Amino acid sequence: MSTSAIRVHLAGEELRDRHVVLLGDGLDEITDILLPFIVEGIESGDRVFHIVDPALREAQVEQLRDRGIDVAAVMASGQLEVRTWDESYLIEGSFDPRRQFAYLRERLTEGRGLGFPATRLIGSLDWAVERPEAMPDVLAYETRVDKWLRDRPDVVVCTYDLRRHGARAVADVLGLHSSAIVGGVPRTRLAVEREPARDRLLTAASRLFRDVGVQRTGVDALIAEARVAKATFYRHFPSKDDLVVAWLRDFRTRWLDEVRDNVADNAAAPAEAIPLFFEAIADWLEAGNFRGCPYLNTSAELADPSHPARAVVTDYLREVEDYLTELAAKAGSRDPRVLGAALQTLTAGAIALGVARQSRQPAMVARDAARGLLAQALGV
Repeated sequence: MSTSAIRVHLAGEELRDRHVVLLGDGLDEITDILLPFIVEGIESGDRVFHIVDPALREAQVEQLRDRGIDVAAVMASGQLEVRTWDESYLIEGSFDPRRQFAYLRERLTEGRGLGFPATRLIGSLDWAVERPEAMPDVLAYETRVDKWLRDRPDVVVCTYDLRRHGARAVADVLGLHSSAIVGGVPRTRLAVEREPARDRLLTAASRLFRDVGVQRTGVDALIAEARVAKATFYRHFPSKDDLVVAWLRDFRTRWLDEVRDNVADNAAAPAEAIPLFFEAIADWLEAGNFRGCPYLNTSAELADPSHPARAVVTDYLREVEDYLTELAAKAGSRDPRVLGAALQTLTAGAIALGVARQSRQPAMVARDAARGLLAQALGV
C-alpha cells in the first residue's frame, strides 16, 4: 500500500506533519489517544514501534489485545515492536542525542527493509523527569528529528505527561515540533497561524525549492504552500528572486552551521576535525534524504550569471573553503589554503556522488582521502 494514500490520524485529526508532540493530562489520556493511532497503523499496513516505561510494557501490550489486535502475530512479523526506555533512550544508562538519532534512523530504515511502507514510532519521554540535566540534549535531539522527518513517510510521536513535566520543559518541547496534541486537542493549525508570514514563506520555499527546484517553483505555489495572500507575499518579497536570496541566507538552508557545530562538539584534537567534517557531511546528507547541497543545486539551476542568488552562492562556497582552510591551519598544514581548496573539492564530489548513489559511502571515501592529504601536508 502506498503511504501517500494512507491517511494518518491522531486525536481525531488527519496529520499534515510527521513529527508530533502529544502532551496528555496523565497516562490514561495519553493511552486513549494513542490506541486508535496504533490500531489504524496496523490495519493500514504500517509498522508500529512503541517505546514505553519498562514498568508499563506488559500493560501496553495487553491494551492492544483488548482492542482486538493479534499481538503475537504482528510481533512475529515485525509489524509491532514494544521496547523500553533502557533499550532505546537510555542505553548504557544515559541519553546521548547522536546515539538516539542513529537508533531512530535505524528503526525507520529497518521498517522499510521488512517491507512496511512507513513506521509509526511512539516514544515516551517521561524518563527525562528524573534526569533534568538531559533536557538540553533531548531538545537538540527533537530539533534534529523534526528537520529530518519532513521528507519521510514515517511518523514520530513524542509523548509527555503534563502531570510530571514542568511548564518550562513543556514550552520548550512545544516549540520544537511541527504539530502538537495538547489535552486531546490538535494544535497544528493554530501553530501555523501564529507563525509570522515571512517565516511561513521561507518554510514553503525550503520545501518546494528542495522538492521541485527553484526554477520550476512558481509564486502561486509558494503562496498556496505558505497559506498567505498574494499581497502578503509581495509585501515581504518584491519578487521571487528576492525570496530565493532570503532562502539561501536562511539558517535552515545553511548546512555548514550544523556541520561546523558537529565538528566543534566532537573533535578532541585539531587533527581529528577534518575527518570528522566528512563524517558530519555524511550525517547531514543522510538526514536530508540525500537531497544534496542547496547552493550547488541552485547554482546549477540558475545559468544567468547576473542572478542575485549567484552572489550568495559564491559567498557561501567561499565560506566553506575558508572554514576548511582554517581546519587545515589548525591541524598544522604547511600550506593550508591549498589543502583547504583540495578538501572543498573532495566535499563537492562526496555530496554529488552521495546524491547520485543515495549513500553516505562517498563521504566516507572522501574522509579517508582527506586523511591522506592531511598526512602529506604535514609531511608524515
